[in-house]
Amino acid sequence: MRKKEVIDLHYGFFKDFGFEFHPQNFLFEKSFPQGNQVIFVHYTEYPDATYLEYKLGVRIHAVESIIHKFLPTLSDYASRSITLIQSPDLISSEYPRRYVLKDSEPILDCILSAENFFIKHGFPWMDEMIEPKNLELAFASHGEFPFQTQNFVYHAFRGVTLARLYNSPDYLNLRQLYLEQIKRKEMTPFTIASFLQLLDYLDHMEIKIAS
Repeated sequence: MRKKEVIDLHYGFFKDFGFEFHPQNFLFEKSFPQGNQVIFVHYTEYPDATYLEYKLGVRIHAVESIIHKFLPTLSDYASRSITLIQSPDLISSEYPRRYVLKDSEPILDCILSAENFFIKHGFPWMDEMIEPKNLELAFASHGEFPFQTQNFVYHAFRGVTLARLYNSPDYLNLRQLYLEQIKRKEMTPFTIASFLQLLDYLDHMEIKIAS
């Protein structure tokens, strides 16, 4: 089965929940005022097994626009980067990180299980995370331990920016926490300098984004 055929099997379900397929980025996307919800469907065939994997993400435009002023990223990546992306098992332990299909195991059974996940856990999680204050709390609660899907540099850059935009009362404490961790983890001088430039930018910006 080709990947496009697998995407077609998901198309109607995700469309019913307001998601549109974007072939240029090969993902399903749903916009909200501050950003996008995204769903990735990965289908990979190997000689001994086939894998069907999902990733769910939320992008906050304001956060991504700011952090990529200070990170050495490709110009087009800044417009499509995801603030937080998770796999089903990190949202609900009832579901696997990926489905493994062996021999003639029907893919539709896995898709039905995935649809059940999205209805019970996935879509509610995404709807919770589109509130930037909830997303900020998720980053803050991880402290020095980044999400499994991103390294600490991105975690710290996004976490401190979210705190500045959406959690002003705790910004100074979180600012210090992220700065101490950047230094403690022995990041490169370039990364430390970039983070200090980000902090200076955040310290002096006027907050007009948060509501």
